[in-house]
Amino acid sequence: MDKIRLWNRYILRLLEIFTAPYSVLRKIYPQLITLSIVVYVIALVFVYYQHLDWISAIYAAVNVITTVGLYAPDINTMPSDEKLFLTILILFTVGLFASMVQSLIGTIVNRATWIDVRARWRGTHMKSHIVLIGDSLSILSAVKKLNQMDKDFVVLTPSKEIYSEIKSDKVILGDPKDENNLISAGIKNALAAIIAMDNDSETLLVTLKVQKLNPPLTVVTVVKDPSLVDLMKTAGADVVIPYEDIIGRILAFTSVSKNFAGIIFSPERKGDYSIAIFDVKKEVRLKDLPDEVVPIAIVRNGNLDPYFTKDTVLKPGEALFVLGDPLYFKEVERILGGS
Repeated sequence: MDKIRLWNRYILRLLEIFTAPYSVLRKIYPQLITLSIVVYVIALVFVYYQHLDWISAIYAAVNVITTVGLYAPDINTMPSDEKLFLTILILFTVGLFASMVQSLIGTIVNRATWIDVRARWRGTHMKSHIVLIGDSLSILSAVKKLNQMDKDFVVLTPSKEIYSEIKSDKVILGDPKDENNLISAGIKNALAAIIAMDNDSETLLVTLKVQKLNPPLTVVTVVKDPSLVDLMKTAGADVVIPYEDIIGRILAFTSVSKNFAGIIFSPERKGDYSIAIFDVKKEVRLKDLPDEVVPIAIVRNGNLDPYFTKDTVLKPGEALFVLGDPLYFKEVERILGGS
């Protein structure tokens, strides 16, 4: 196992056990600071009017805002201005304290908070991983494939649907246009980024931000409008996939031949070349196939055989992979004994 995978898979998981609680605390810093100020102000009143030491004054202040009532000075001996100050502070702090405590507890016990914190901490410290960015459903397909390929990745998405679908500490819910979220996903140490936003203009903006943060990064973008391919490359994308164009080609080729299996994608393609798979139903020599298709592999007894010549004889039960013009796939099927 290489050092990077050891770091991403094991060392980080061990370290996050100790660091995640502190990351959660950072989310509640504003509430804690506000609560501390309230306690300090009330304690200051008790120090000034009741002449308590600071420890006793803080104790008394906590009693006031929690309405526990363990400490209560003699109301008959309290100066009027002290009563006024405490009345105003109690009216202000009791409701504030209740809402703040509810917010604090909700933040701490919320499972989504811990997942998000772990994902952000891990993303920031990962190395040579892949960052998937966007709200397009194609992100989910990419995640499944990367899992199958056993690749390290982090997902940054503004979509709650995608976030809940992945249900993992590898996903961060946030706006990709915010550089802080990109940094939390580890874009500065990433090996590659896949950007697939539903809006092409947002894809362009995120591509520019990613290139700013990590210029050597390999960037793959998905666009709906094929006319934007050159613009995306100018923005720094290494590979631009015109999604709608590719889907349209697949639909068209599949309607021509049910043997269609895939397309050869190239940003600078000079023509439409596709891959098809045919079941061989009668003996045929490869040289009898149309010149517009090229055999690339034969499946014999479940094994892939890429070694053959034009005089190789195909036998029933075998399968043939070809590359070529989809318009000639019907002819290939006929020659191989298909319908």
